[in-house]
Amino acid sequence: MMKKKEKRDHLRRNQLKILASDIRAKIFSVCSQNGGHLSSNLGTVELTISLLQHFDAFKDDILFDVGHQAYAYKILTGRDISSIRKDGGIAPFNLRSESEADTYNNGHAGDCLGTAMGIAKAKMLSHDETYTIAIIGDGSIGNGLSYEALDLLSKDSNYKRLIVIINDNEMSISKNNGPVSKRVSRFRNSRFYFRSSSRLGNAMSKHKWSYRLFCFMKSIKDHFKRFFISSTLFEAMNIKYIGPYDGHDFEDLDLAFEKAKIVSNKGACVLHLLTQKGQGYVPAEKDEQGIYHGVNKHFEENFDTSIDYSQFKSSYLMEMMEKDEKIFVISPAMEQNSKLHDLFVKYPERSIDTGIAEENAVLYASGLALKGYRPIVDIYSTFMQRCYDEIIENVSRQDIRVVFIVERAGLVGEDGSSHQGIYDVAMVKSIPYRRVFMPFDSSSIIELPNFTKDIEKGPIFIRLPKGEIYAADFDGVLSKLGYFYAQNEDKKTIVIAIGPLGYGLLRQVSDSVTKLQLVDLLPPLSLLDEYEISSYENIILYDPYSTQEGSASYFSDYLLKKGFKGKYTFFAFENDFVTHGSVKHLLKTLSMDIDSVLEKIQQILPKE
Repeated sequence: MMKKKEKRDHLRRNQLKILASDIRAKIFSVCSQNGGHLSSNLGTVELTISLLQHFDAFKDDILFDVGHQAYAYKILTGRDISSIRKDGGIAPFNLRSESEADTYNNGHAGDCLGTAMGIAKAKMLSHDETYTIAIIGDGSIGNGLSYEALDLLSKDSNYKRLIVIINDNEMSISKNNGPVSKRVSRFRNSRFYFRSSSRLGNAMSKHKWSYRLFCFMKSIKDHFKRFFISSTLFEAMNIKYIGPYDGHDFEDLDLAFEKAKIVSNKGACVLHLLTQKGQGYVPAEKDEQGIYHGVNKHFEENFDTSIDYSQFKSSYLMEMMEKDEKIFVISPAMEQNSKLHDLFVKYPERSIDTGIAEENAVLYASGLALKGYRPIVDIYSTFMQRCYDEIIENVSRQDIRVVFIVERAGLVGEDGSSHQGIYDVAMVKSIPYRRVFMPFDSSSIIELPNFTKDIEKGPIFIRLPKGEIYAADFDGVLSKLGYFYAQNEDKKTIVIAIGPLGYGLLRQVSDSVTKLQLVDLLPPLSLLDEYEISSYENIILYDPYSTQEGSASYFSDYLLKKGFKGKYTFFAFENDFVTHGSVKHLLKTLSMDIDSVLEKIQQILPKE
């Protein structure tokens, strides 16, 4: 016969399992309708439910690294995720302005632990005894920023009520060998051992002689533990470690959080939870390529098979690697999303995935370049922001050539402000020897080697937008700047446009003006002189892929230096953050869509 307490616990766990099942169904349904991060969120359901039973989201500070594992958290803190990633809907990552339960705005990996330490220190100084919990998952613990924070924590672990949760869904941080080791680990993590040792410690700490005896017994215990169980990274860094525990078992989670709260009252601790990415959806559970990490709408019916810029680029890279054995491709954990999987399979020795370590990807490339190889770093625009120092110091300053394929350049839409790729041109504008190019269709991608073949040093950036690729159908004349259309000798008006949207605009602009599809986004000033850009009376620039600090500002500075007396008008994004939503909606809202810009251009153009 079950005791009353056992019955209550059994009933409670069954209710929690039903809740977990309901939350999974909701996440699956929403990802199917809106797209989103599926696998990581399916894997954190029980963890999040139990977390919010032991901590108060509106009092304690709970941080996710990264925020794409926080869908269950959003649900359990009172948000309807049905509108997630939609125009005007719930944000895809944690956002302070969205809920008081969101401690900080996240989106990029590795920034959680350092932020949590700063919060914990501030709370200690202000005598705030609430908890600070950093939940680190999807390999983010391997990011350099995480290691830097751990190093600081190892020097001073006196951050009371700071709990670092390792949501381990890919690796084994603590490797135990043999049956004795496993039994010892199981005993150490049991409720009996935890409660017995806690009571014994409390009882023996009341007298000086008994406390000394307790410390002696503890040293013998620790020696015994080290004999059977290898120390974890955290224990080697003198950080309290608890676990591992099953991140899908509510009984295990209860004990884990109960223990972590008590241990953290004396200083920071690491709680190791084992979870399965994609839990509850068999295809995602078996997925080893990351196909279900981020999914498109209606993914369960049919995966998107259209050829986009990333897919076309990868096919072209495959041909280049076949012809040139000195080409290497380096990706910081974006092998699947950048459509590089087939390339990695075919050329495993010349395809490097550095993990979530963007800076190291650049350093690795610089080493290859120093020895005469031709490295290509394939990286998202928003993640390349982390590499500014390495691009200057290890590529530009060393007079070596490294090509950067900048994926998701321009608006990406539903992933929101942390992922919009509109800042990279402005960022690299000040770097010596840099060159920046942006194709607009399949043909211009193939032509880019002609644009870049004579560039012997410095970083070369090739920006690729998100979306289906344009097939070549233009009649322009190729120049070093890009493609000219309907070039007029009177040189009164020139409309300069960038990227696929720019090409779409030029096709609708009157043929009475000169039209230039700009491919070299920050061209040498001598090249602008060669094509006599400043001789036009009316210059219009349309750049729907960057902020005003990019090409628009570059042309403005050039014209100012030339003493330009005519009229210069540019259309680019303001130097601000752009929220989530469909690209079409965002462009329209910001008056940067083709129709809105075309209407304004018609008002600027001289009347025929």
